[in-house]
This record gives sequence, C-alpha cells and structure tokens, in this order.
Amino acid sequence: MTDIISLKAPAKLNLNLYVKDKLENGYHSLESDICFLDLFDQIDIKISDINEIKISHNSFFFLNDENLLSKTLDFFNREFKSDLKFNINLTKNIPIGAGLGGGSSDSATLLLGLRYFYNRSRYNANKISLRKLKEIGLKIGSDVPACIIGKSLKLGGIGENLNRIYVPNNYKFLLIYPNKILSTKKVFEHFCFKKEINNKLMNFNNIKISNSLELTSISIEPEIKKVLNILKSFEKIIAYGMSGSGSSCFGIFKNNQSFVNDKEFKKLKLEKNYFIWHGNKKEFGYNRFIY
Repeated sequence: MTDIISLKAPAKLNLNLYVKDKLENGYHSLESDICFLDLFDQIDIKISDINEIKISHNSFFFLNDENLLSKTLDFFNREFKSDLKFNINLTKNIPIGAGLGGGSSDSATLLLGLRYFYNRSRYNANKISLRKLKEIGLKIGSDVPACIIGKSLKLGGIGENLNRIYVPNNYKFLLIYPNKILSTKKVFEHFCFKKEINNKLMNFNNIKISNSLELTSISIEPEIKKVLNILKSFEKIIAYGMSGSGSSCFGIFKNNQSFVNDKEFKKLKLEKNYFIWHGNKKEFGYNRFIY
C-alpha cells in the first residue's frame, strides 16, 4: 500500500438554488441543480506518526485555520475507530466564502482519501462503503455527500436527496469572484421568503438559472450586483447567475471565442481585485487521484 496520495477537491457550482422551507431544526430545505468545475483544491495525504494539517504556501487563497479538515479527520477516526495518523497538506485554489462549496469539497475529498487508506489497511477487516461515507459526510455538512459523488446532481432537502442530472460538456463557464467573503450562515439569517423575487428568466439545457438567495446576498455585499451586470453585458452569453450564497457569479457561453474577445472581458481583466477563471464543467466521481 502506498503511503501517500494526492486528490482533487473540485469547486461546486449551483446552477440554481431554491429555498423551499425553513425547518423546525433551523435548517432550510433546498432544491438545487449543481455541477462541478475543473477548478480544484489539492489534498495530499501521507501516513505519519502524528496527525498534522497544513495549508500549502503554493495556495492561491489562504485559510485562517484548518478547522473543517480537523473536524473531518476527528469525525472519521471516532466513527470508524481508526488509529491511522496522517500528514495532510491542502493547496487552496478555490476562493473562500464564494458559494463554490470549497470547504465541503475539501472535507468530502479528505473522507475519500481516508477511506482509501482505511480499506487497504490489513488491520481493518470491515470495509467502509461509499454509502456509509455519505451518511457520515451529511453529519459534517449538508453539501458534503454531493461533493463525495462529484457529479452533476439535483439536490433536495438538506442535502440528503441526490439524483443524477445531465449537464452538457461542450460549454464554457466564466467564473468571477469579487474577493468578497460571504458567510452562508449570515445570508440565511437575513433571508426573507417575501424578498426572493428574481425577474431573470434564463434557461441552460432545460435547467432554469435562478437563485432565491441573490437579493439577500446583494443586500449584504452590493459588489455582487456589479458582477452580475458585467455578465449581463456580454453579447453572446447564454445564461448567468450567482452560485450558492455568493459571492461568486458565473456566465455560460458556447465556446471561448464567445467571450475572450468581448469588450466586457477585456475590461474585466483590469479589475485587479477580482479572481477570474474560465473552463469546463467535469464529472469527477469518486476517483480524484492526481497522477
């Protein structure tokens, strides 16, 4: 058994997000069509004598702490009574507080890596199923089970209802993060069902592009409105919207030529404080190994 593996933790894009109900436990019931982008964090996991989690100096974004990864590791070890110890190194390329599920994806990918080592240890006769891993993931965070699957999905409930959907591969996604960190908790605390009106009627491959949280997120961080207006100005844009609770926004185009020569894209690149990415969606699945 190898003593080190490197895994991809991909960014999750909410093509739409509908807040359905507020539950008695304080959570909200949601419905969302999601896909994953070929933008990812990297997690290196190495068997060690002690548990240690580090953020790589090669990261594009830096966390203040490693609490979620620590929580994931502790939760896994308690649940499966594992005594394996690891040196975990995270290279952070997905913007933080951006509505792209970076933390959930990191947690999900770490769970997959820990399962890899656990199931291959000669001391562990009972193997961990993917179904069990998703059950554990839901206890860590509502987006974690979807991020474990890593494919285009329709989400329901608080993340427990997951069904495959089709999102075409032959389109380009333009992602804009205005470098404004939004707390998902804060957005939901300010969310009001009466103020979720969204007049944009856009479709992408029969998927409606809409977000119940858009107006609330804009009220907290007005820069999001500026980004959406920039996307709206692209001549050949198919659809655009905000991902998750923000602040990242996305545009969908037929190909690179539909936007790279657009005057709006040239102006956009002058926004030095913005993180701009463009590329494809990707079906990752359970195999996240970097070779």
